[in-house]
Amino acid sequence: MDASKKTDDQQDALLQSTAKGAYYLVLLQFASRMLTFGLHQVVLRYTTAETLGIASVKLELLLSTILFISREGFRCALLREQKREDEQKVTNLSYIPVAVGLVTTVLACGYYLLQIDDTTYPHYRLSVVLFGLSALSELCAEPLFVLAMNRFYFRLRVTVEGVAVVTRCLITFSWTLFLGGGVLAFAVAQAAFGVLMLVGYVIFFLNEAKAGRVDPRALLPRRLINGRWFDPPMLNLATTLTKQSLLKHVLTEGDKMLISALSSDENQGVYAFVVNYGSLVVRILFQPLEETSRTLFSKLLATKTPSSMATASDMLMTLLRCHVLLGFVFTCFATNYTRTLIDLLVGKEWSTERDAPAVLAIYCMYVPIMGINGVTEAFVQAVASKSDLSRLSYYMVGFSACFMFSGYLFMSLFDMGAIGLVLANMVNLGIRIAYSWHYIKRYFGKNMEIGDWLPRLTTTAAFISAWFLTRWSENAIGWATFQQKIMHIAVSGLAFLAVTALTLWVEKDWIRQVRQLLLKRKQD
Repeated sequence: MDASKKTDDQQDALLQSTAKGAYYLVLLQFASRMLTFGLHQVVLRYTTAETLGIASVKLELLLSTILFISREGFRCALLREQKREDEQKVTNLSYIPVAVGLVTTVLACGYYLLQIDDTTYPHYRLSVVLFGLSALSELCAEPLFVLAMNRFYFRLRVTVEGVAVVTRCLITFSWTLFLGGGVLAFAVAQAAFGVLMLVGYVIFFLNEAKAGRVDPRALLPRRLINGRWFDPPMLNLATTLTKQSLLKHVLTEGDKMLISALSSDENQGVYAFVVNYGSLVVRILFQPLEETSRTLFSKLLATKTPSSMATASDMLMTLLRCHVLLGFVFTCFATNYTRTLIDLLVGKEWSTERDAPAVLAIYCMYVPIMGINGVTEAFVQAVASKSDLSRLSYYMVGFSACFMFSGYLFMSLFDMGAIGLVLANMVNLGIRIAYSWHYIKRYFGKNMEIGDWLPRLTTTAAFISAWFLTRWSENAIGWATFQQKIMHIAVSGLAFLAVTALTLWVEKDWIRQVRQLLLKRKQD
């Protein structure tokens, strides 16, 4: 009885810590993305589509490639460990991404420097070097980041990243307005971001060491009790996840790879413009939820008990159903307001002279698919064994092939441009969700159906009716003048209130179950 109570108390503490971490990360993403979004609207009025394409597609791809290859696999593996006595093993392994990142940065930046010279795009070479410096700075902070996350120092991450993000926004904004902008504005801002990330973590842990709250020896690699530098099981798991991350990177950043290869810089700029809007919710909400879900499931299911299995299953199904409801909101409301939104924020050049509104409308349908994929893959990464992860690596080869084929089919043969790229991404994530769901059903060993994610038929019918109403409003009322925009938005607002009220009534039993799940530990 005492052991069972202790386990429940541990799960309660874990859920509370994870919930607090999710809250901090969502708050960080919301504040930083809102600031970024606001300043970005001004920057767009002074930035060409070609410049935006270089900075937000090519150079962002360089940065993400270095970071993803160097640290993603090790980060996933090291955040799975929860025992304090394993801390030195984790610290030793967390320095490997720094060494790998140095090699990756040199190779990736060298390749980029051979592609375009400064006569085509001013300061391009310097911008590449600055993006590489940013990546290397973040990698040098990785050991301290891993230690902070394993100790649930979520507030530290919020503070450091918050300051770094605000600084990056202000530098980009100021450089564009007062120093002429161009690719260099984005590069200098990104370099400042990376350096501030490193400095922030170093200052915090040095202060913790001086105060005696952290053993200074835990911050540096040293030999383990058995005389080894690295723990073989952890190293093997990290290596397996790193191999898998190479394929996952192709799937994650494959859109940028394809559009870089198959489209002009101007088209890349249009796509970057749409992603900046379409991925706003993904960055604010989905990414923190994915990271905290991975941490929650890995630690909650470290010891498989009936209680932990039931809690994990309930949490997973709740998250998936919430994503489906959010997907209905995006699909049935946002798709008919993309022209209105773009016209209000950045003017008619983007809303009428380019196909950005159509691409953004399709992207709205893609957003909930990203959310569902993030949750299901987070679960698989959190609980899968080494053999399961190795098997997944082989499947990812097939996923990559399907994505590349879909991209070529939609973008080249059907000549659908950026819309085709979004459709290819939908195909890619749909296949990955199917695989993850198959694994989840086998893991829990019980009858779980995709239909369990879906709301009631009445709720679904209400959302579909709202789509037809807002579609009629766009065509009949219009959006060209300010008065038309107000009337068009008013129709959506009234429809949204009606659908929300109906959903709360129809889904009241499910909402009650969610509340009981969240309050269960306190009631116990």
